[in-house]
Amino acid sequence: MKQEEYIEISRGKRLACNLIAAAGIIICGAVLLVIGLRWGDTVIAFIAPVILSSLGLILLITSLIQGNTVTLYLSVLLLVCAVVSFVANLTQATYGMLYPLYIGSPAIASAFTMLMSKDYKFHAKIIFVFAVPAIFFAFFATELWSAAVLIPALIMYAGFIVLYAALAVNAASEE
Repeated sequence: MKQEEYIEISRGKRLACNLIAAAGIIICGAVLLVIGLRWGDTVIAFIAPVILSSLGLILLITSLIQGNTVTLYLSVLLLVCAVVSFVANLTQATYGMLYPLYIGSPAIASAFTMLMSKDYKFHAKIIFVFAVPAIFFAFFATELWSAAVLIPALIMYAGFIVLYAALAVNAASEE
């Protein structure tokens, strides 16, 4: 396993990131103010998605400036949650239909993060671990599967993950 190297970012990059964060927070408040002034109490339904998207965009931009894969990962998680919340608030779709995206959000974040980190093998494992149950729950949410299929499938999947981990640890200890 290679050792991660800590790299100090320059003062200019820190300043840029702090200015972006400040601007993002101000814009977030301004957007919520406009929604509140225009549509009144409707603003309550948009507080979470606007804040999530603001934080996600702040982290996305600063991750690109810093080259920070952890911040990129977190930004995508927040943006996925923001999209789900916006869709649930602006369309006929309900959270009951959209929750598999929450389950799959670590897989989606890893898909984006692996492009920056170039650590394809690690992120492919994360994608697999989270995407499969997200697909199972999507089948359940769309009523293609019942709980009678979902629960056994999840239990069997967990068993396969444990089996894979046991074999991987055993193979690593033999090296």
